[in-house]
Amino acid sequence: MTHYDGPIIDTHHHIWLHKDVAWLHPPVTPKLFGDYFGLRCDFPIDEWINDIVPENVVKSVHVTANWGVDKAIDETKWLQSIADKHGYPHGFTVQADLTNPNLDATLKAHKAFPNLRGVRHQLYWESHPLYQIVSRPDLCNTAEFRRGFALLEKYQLHFELQVFASQAKYAAELIKAFPNVNFILLHSGMLTNREPMFIEQWREGLALIASFPNAYVKISGLGMFTHGWTYAQMRQVIRDSIQIFGTERTIYGSNFPLEKLWCSYADLMAVYRKVLSEYSQEDQRKIFHDNAVRFYRLRSESRDANP
Repeated sequence: MTHYDGPIIDTHHHIWLHKDVAWLHPPVTPKLFGDYFGLRCDFPIDEWINDIVPENVVKSVHVTANWGVDKAIDETKWLQSIADKHGYPHGFTVQADLTNPNLDATLKAHKAFPNLRGVRHQLYWESHPLYQIVSRPDLCNTAEFRRGFALLEKYQLHFELQVFASQAKYAAELIKAFPNVNFILLHSGMLTNREPMFIEQWREGLALIASFPNAYVKISGLGMFTHGWTYAQMRQVIRDSIQIFGTERTIYGSNFPLEKLWCSYADLMAVYRKVLSEYSQEDQRKIFHDNAVRFYRLRSESRDANP
């Protein structure tokens, strides 16, 4: 087994200044990822770069830190200013309410920023109230949502699909209806329970989504529901995701700084490298780098480069 030591692209991270992110302010409310006291501070670009450069992360994609839909363009403008100054992040996905009747004008405003790549409207819903960010599990198939979603094709944007695997049947209807929009399933479908019955349901959900060629999976955020994760647990989720989607449609992401609540970036990368060392060097490079270049439309690093 050979560990990958080539260039890496982290396709799921956040940076912020505490003052800009309302959900970090009091009052503290329960979150699906648990106690977030350690996040209630600035997480600036300098700290992010210090975390990733030793691990040969040469590019990154920022996923919206959820400033709020009313401030989403402010977040995009700020991110572009950071990218223009520091290089990172090389792409970003923005927060949007796809049911908003004024969405066309909003997306047009976001498109003024060259690093824009996609949109996230979180859709996850399970029976536990803590796991309900929307009002219903099938919101993605309402007329209001579909009208807005059609604009993603117009503006050549992909969709960051954040649902539980139990919602796969609804997600599949959306994916089937929009074959010209690329989807990426976040956090490997957010496995919340590791009992065998739930793992099997999770696999079935991933397989349904993976049956569409325009759907990818992001192996990210794997510690959100198992903060004391073990190597075996991480390996199972990573390998199952790869088995279901294939090495051509699996992409690495960290979900920092949320994962920083329970591990360092170096420790996280050590686990990913060990698991992925069971695959060929070519397949490791696809998952760590090349698939992200293609999906997020980034410039590729030369294979001869030594960043």
